[in-house]
Amino acid sequence: MAKFKLQTVLDYRYRLENIAAQRLADARIREQAMQPQIAESRADLHRLRKELTQHQQIGISVQQLQFYRHSIHHAQGRLRALEKQAVKLGQEVEARRRELVEACRDKKLLENLKEKQASEEAFETNRKEDAQLDEIALRIGMVKS
Repeated sequence: MAKFKLQTVLDYRYRLENIAAQRLADARIREQAMQPQIAESRADLHRLRKELTQHQQIGISVQQLQFYRHSIHHAQGRLRALEKQAVKLGQEVEARRRELVEACRDKKLLENLKEKQASEEAFETNRKEDAQLDEIALRIGMVKS
Protein backbone atom coordinates (compact mmCIF):
# COMPACT_ATOMS: atom_id res chain seq x y z
CA MET A 1 0.00 0.00 0.00
CA ALA A 2 1.37 3.37 -1.03
CA LYS A 3 1.94 6.05 1.57
CA PHE A 4 -0.75 8.72 1.72
CA LYS A 5 0.85 11.70 0.03
CA LEU A 6 -0.92 14.21 2.26
CA GLN A 7 -0.14 12.44 5.55
CA THR A 8 1.89 15.38 6.85
CA VAL A 9 -1.04 17.69 6.12
CA LEU A 10 -3.39 15.26 7.88
CA ASP A 11 -1.06 15.12 10.88
CA TYR A 12 -1.04 18.92 10.92
CA ARG A 13 -4.86 18.94 10.83
CA TYR A 14 -4.92 16.57 13.82
CA ARG A 15 -2.68 18.98 15.72
CA LEU A 16 -4.89 21.95 14.78
CA GLU A 17 -7.95 20.04 15.97
CA ASN A 18 -6.26 19.26 19.30
CA ILE A 19 -5.23 22.89 19.73
CA ALA A 20 -8.76 24.07 18.95
CA ALA A 21 -10.21 21.58 21.44
CA GLN A 22 -7.81 22.78 24.14
CA ARG A 23 -8.65 26.42 23.45
CA LEU A 24 -12.36 25.63 23.74
CA ALA A 25 -11.80 23.78 27.01
CA ASP A 26 -9.78 26.71 28.39
CA ALA A 27 -12.47 29.21 27.38
CA ARG A 28 -15.18 27.08 29.00
CA ILE A 29 -13.17 26.84 32.21
CA ARG A 30 -12.76 30.63 32.32
CA GLU A 31 -16.48 31.09 31.59
CA GLN A 32 -17.47 28.68 34.36
CA ALA A 33 -15.08 30.37 36.79
CA MET A 34 -17.06 33.59 36.33
CA GLN A 35 -20.29 32.12 37.68
CA PRO A 36 -19.23 31.97 41.36
CA GLN A 37 -17.85 35.51 41.11
CA ILE A 38 -21.13 36.78 39.68
CA ALA A 39 -23.12 34.93 42.33
CA GLU A 40 -20.91 36.37 45.06
CA SER A 41 -21.28 39.88 43.66
CA ARG A 42 -25.08 39.51 43.52
CA ALA A 43 -25.11 38.23 47.09
CA ASP A 44 -23.00 41.20 48.25
CA LEU A 45 -25.34 43.63 46.52
CA HIS A 46 -28.38 41.93 48.03
CA ARG A 47 -26.78 41.99 51.49
CA LEU A 48 -25.97 45.70 51.22
CA ARG A 49 -29.51 46.56 50.13
CA LYS A 50 -30.97 44.48 52.93
CA GLU A 51 -28.71 46.14 55.52
CA LEU A 52 -29.65 49.59 54.21
CA THR A 53 -33.34 48.77 54.46
CA GLN A 54 -32.92 47.48 58.01
CA HIS A 55 -30.94 50.54 59.08
CA GLN A 56 -33.49 52.89 57.48
CA GLN A 57 -36.26 51.29 59.52
CA ILE A 58 -34.48 51.95 62.82
CA GLY A 59 -32.84 55.19 61.80
CA ILE A 60 -29.62 55.91 59.97
CA SER A 61 -27.14 58.77 59.98
CA VAL A 62 -26.32 60.72 56.84
CA GLN A 63 -22.79 59.31 56.83
CA GLN A 64 -24.09 55.74 57.03
CA LEU A 65 -26.61 56.44 54.26
CA GLN A 66 -23.85 57.84 52.05
CA PHE A 67 -21.65 54.83 52.88
CA TYR A 68 -24.36 52.36 51.90
CA ARG A 69 -25.25 54.26 48.72
CA HIS A 70 -21.57 54.36 47.73
CA SER A 71 -21.14 50.67 48.56
CA ILE A 72 -24.26 49.71 46.61
CA HIS A 73 -23.16 51.79 43.64
CA HIS A 74 -19.74 50.16 43.73
CA ALA A 75 -21.28 46.67 44.03
CA GLN A 76 -23.61 47.37 41.08
CA GLY A 77 -20.65 48.50 38.97
CA ARG A 78 -18.69 45.40 39.89
CA LEU A 79 -21.66 43.18 39.02
CA ARG A 80 -22.15 44.91 35.66
CA ALA A 81 -18.45 44.51 34.86
CA LEU A 82 -18.53 40.82 35.76
CA GLU A 83 -21.66 40.27 33.67
CA LYS A 84 -20.04 42.04 30.70
CA GLN A 85 -16.98 39.87 31.12
CA ALA A 86 -19.20 36.77 31.26
CA VAL A 87 -20.88 37.79 27.99
CA LYS A 88 -17.48 38.24 26.34
CA LEU A 89 -16.37 34.85 27.61
CA GLY A 90 -19.58 33.32 26.26
CA GLN A 91 -18.81 34.85 22.88
CA GLU A 92 -15.27 33.52 23.08
CA VAL A 93 -16.57 30.03 23.89
CA GLU A 94 -18.84 30.19 20.84
CA ALA A 95 -15.97 31.38 18.63
CA ARG A 96 -13.71 28.59 19.92
CA ARG A 97 -16.49 26.06 19.30
CA ARG A 98 -16.78 27.26 15.70
CA GLU A 99 -12.99 26.98 15.30
CA LEU A 100 -13.12 23.41 16.58
CA VAL A 101 -15.95 22.52 14.20
CA GLU A 102 -13.96 23.96 11.29
CA ALA A 103 -10.80 22.09 12.33
CA CYS A 104 -12.76 18.84 12.60
CA ARG A 105 -14.30 19.40 9.18
CA ASP A 106 -10.90 20.06 7.57
CA LYS A 107 -9.42 16.96 9.19
CA LYS A 108 -12.41 14.82 8.16
CA LEU A 109 -12.03 15.87 4.52
CA LEU A 110 -8.44 14.63 4.50
CA GLU A 111 -9.40 11.43 6.33
CA ASN A 112 -12.07 10.75 3.72
CA LEU A 113 -9.55 11.37 0.95
CA LYS A 114 -7.10 8.97 2.63
CA GLU A 115 -9.81 6.30 2.96
CA LYS A 116 -10.82 6.77 -0.66
CA GLN A 117 -7.22 6.43 -1.80
CA ALA A 118 -6.76 3.28 0.30
CA SER A 119 -9.97 1.82 -1.09
CA GLU A 120 -8.90 2.55 -4.67
CA GLU A 121 -5.49 0.98 -4.03
CA ALA A 122 -7.10 -2.11 -2.52
CA PHE A 123 -9.44 -2.39 -5.51
CA GLU A 124 -6.52 -2.07 -7.94
CA THR A 125 -4.48 -4.65 -6.00
CA ASN A 126 -7.42 -7.09 -6.04
CA ARG A 127 -7.91 -6.51 -9.78
CA LYS A 128 -4.22 -7.29 -10.46
CA GLU A 129 -4.33 -10.39 -8.26
CA ASP A 130 -7.45 -11.61 -10.07
CA ALA A 131 -5.74 -11.06 -13.43
CA GLN A 132 -2.69 -13.03 -12.26
CA LEU A 133 -4.85 -15.86 -10.97
CA ASP A 134 -6.76 -15.95 -14.26
CA GLU A 135 -3.47 -16.13 -16.15
CA ILE A 136 -2.23 -18.95 -13.93
CA ALA A 137 -5.52 -20.81 -14.42
CA LEU A 138 -5.18 -20.42 -18.19
CA ARG A 139 -1.62 -21.75 -18.13
CA ILE A 140 -2.62 -24.71 -16.01
CA GLY A 141 -5.49 -25.38 -18.42
CA MET A 142 -3.09 -25.32 -21.41
CA VAL A 143 -0.66 -27.70 -19.71
CA LYS A 144 -3.41 -30.28 -19.05
CA SER A 145 -4.67 -30.19 -22.64
